[in-house]
Amino acid sequence: MKITVIGAGYVGLVSGVSLAATGEHQVTFVERDVRRLSELRAGQMPIEEPGLAAAFAEHRERIGVTEALDQAENTELVFVAVGTPVGETGDSDLTQIHSVLRELSDHSELHVSVRSTLPPGFSQRMPDLLGRRDGARLSTNPEFLRQGSAMEDFRHPSRIVIGRYESTSPEHLELMERVYASIEAPRISVDVAAAELIKNAANGFLALKLSFVNEVAALSEEYGVEVDEVLAGIALDPRIGSAYMRPGLGFGGSCLPKELQVLDAAGRRQGLAMHIARAASQVNLEQQDRFAHRITDELPDHARVGLLGLSFKADTDDLRGSPAIHVARRLVEAGHTVVAYDPAVRATMARATVPAIEIATDALDVFRDADAVVIATEWPQFADIDLDAAAGLMRHRRLFDGRGLIKPEAALAAGFAYRGVGRRSLNPVEAATLPS
Repeated sequence: MKITVIGAGYVGLVSGVSLAATGEHQVTFVERDVRRLSELRAGQMPIEEPGLAAAFAEHRERIGVTEALDQAENTELVFVAVGTPVGETGDSDLTQIHSVLRELSDHSELHVSVRSTLPPGFSQRMPDLLGRRDGARLSTNPEFLRQGSAMEDFRHPSRIVIGRYESTSPEHLELMERVYASIEAPRISVDVAAAELIKNAANGFLALKLSFVNEVAALSEEYGVEVDEVLAGIALDPRIGSAYMRPGLGFGGSCLPKELQVLDAAGRRQGLAMHIARAASQVNLEQQDRFAHRITDELPDHARVGLLGLSFKADTDDLRGSPAIHVARRLVEAGHTVVAYDPAVRATMARATVPAIEIATDALDVFRDADAVVIATEWPQFADIDLDAAAGLMRHRRLFDGRGLIKPEAALAAGFAYRGVGRRSLNPVEAATLPS
């Protein structure tokens, strides 16, 4: 098939490149951002995502890049994958998708499927926004891609959801089946309103699980309990399981926090109080503040703090909603100097978010003359840092592990005072009393 993808962000790029990589489709990206367009034409990836750059280079002959829909020739299907960010009120900013739908209204012959995350109720308006009498050539196709493993998630999805209208034609549904013909996964064809809720509610539930685990971690700290032992016992219940049962300083990104806000706003529009979604969001924000306060409570005035990680999770350069950025801001506001290292985030991106931040050239640099070091993103290489060498660079040996990457006994052996999430706070003199 000849497929056009409008929007070369995380969802659009991963989806389009993955479709080209099947060897069955020709994909053309339509991108209006000048910088991103220039990078793509030069074969450079504007985002960090494992496997994306290699797949783009390998299948370049199947991939086109343009700034105008009219330049995508003989398109059989258009995927819309532009951003729908959430504002402070919890309502989605639909500016980009409105713009795309207005443009597509001049192409009533095209089959269109929307992969952008849509707030409940929006899909029903799309035929009108496209100037069409019905949804015969229209569907939604929500994505379930995790940043850092999105390429793998596309190749081996947990499910493929197609949102259809009563009037969606068999021809259109056949096109959607052809798109995913080489991918084995359960197919779910539902009303467009149900597809919206599947997407929003799935991420909302994952966020709820993480927030609950972080509350359990906070309770464990207060009672001197190791949260890992508690969660191991909980996760054995098959109704609960171990997925998303790892405590940390909070979750971020463009999906989970956003879906909680979208669910809250959707309920508010219908006069429903979405207590659980709102509480999960509040717990997440409080978890980040709690972790930041634990750090500042132990620091001297005008301390130097090393920060390992800036992105909201490993294997991405995305700073949106990043708990690491939240902690960095709180430390700067408290009068401390923050020196950060992240293997994917460019210095210009970091300083645009936290102007006062200093950027180190490697992980060990953040330990130099530091009064404390904070592990804020779960990059696996941070778990392999030479703790003895790192400790020797510091002014005071305090390690705040917000992601559970370092074994407490290893930190204590290197002379660190160790602070984790849901763990007992331990000092070097206590190393001899740790259970083997």
